[in-house]
Amino acid sequence: MFDGFSRKIDYLRLSVTDKCNFFCMYCRTKDFCSESSGQLSRDEIFRIISAFKKLGIQKLRITGGEPFLRDDIFEIIEFANKIGIENINITTNGWLDSEKIRKIIKSPLKSINISLDTLDREKYKLVTGIDGLDKVLKTVEELKKHKNVKINTVLIRSVNLDEIEDLISFAKKNNIIIRFIELMPIGVANQIFKDEFVSKDDVIKRFEGIKEIDIVEVSAAKYYYIEDFDYMVGFISSVSDHFCKTCNKVRVSSTGVLYNCLFDKSGLKLRDFLHDEVLLLKKIEDFVKKKKLIRSLESDMPMFRIGG
Repeated sequence: MFDGFSRKIDYLRLSVTDKCNFFCMYCRTKDFCSESSGQLSRDEIFRIISAFKKLGIQKLRITGGEPFLRDDIFEIIEFANKIGIENINITTNGWLDSEKIRKIIKSPLKSINISLDTLDREKYKLVTGIDGLDKVLKTVEELKKHKNVKINTVLIRSVNLDEIEDLISFAKKNNIIIRFIELMPIGVANQIFKDEFVSKDDVIKRFEGIKEIDIVEVSAAKYYYIEDFDYMVGFISSVSDHFCKTCNKVRVSSTGVLYNCLFDKSGLKLRDFLHDEVLLLKKIEDFVKKKKLIRSLESDMPMFRIGG
């Protein structure tokens, strides 16, 4: 499947729920934690994944909210694998019990991205609203033995600018990839963006020996080798160094709305066409053709609505 600028769209980010047991300061307020706006059923998700597979999607990332709050999450993962999607990944806050960890290890998931913005317990509580650092670190420890684990760290000036070196050391010690993600002006993050934004360059300039590494795989992240640590780190710089021209992804929200970009204000309601697969495929293709080359930089849409 190609958009109107001949970009091959082969990556689907699918939000399976807008519910979360955390209320991270850049994502939602506490009032939204239990709110749900009619999430997709298992069968609806199956139809959507199947349609995108037929349109050439090769990579699937399952997001939320917190995807592991769904009782049928492993059925969704298994279905995607059964129909031939081999590159299946998931993003989680890492607040997982031992049973879920065991199921993840046995699952066909290729990689697990775990959100970890600080290694300080009190700051972790401040960012997430949960005293959960120890549990999340245990999840990292268990999963890294069996799966490709990556750490996602949102750069927040008052929270972790003074922890950059510690976070890189943590990643190296555990032999996992860490990606520093620029805070984006979306949803509630608009309220803190001006004061808390940290750019990729703000971090890079801290190190004298640093050089960009060419990665063959198309990715939102750029990777750098830091001589001081003899280790590689990634940066996702949606604000200061956006990657629109090479974007290969589309998104489906937990309510079944297809968006061409995280910052889009409107999308295609896939539920209106799930009864007719032929029509569904055509509507998706027609909508993806409208994907813009460059997108706007701000949105009032809450992050958890469209999927992080």
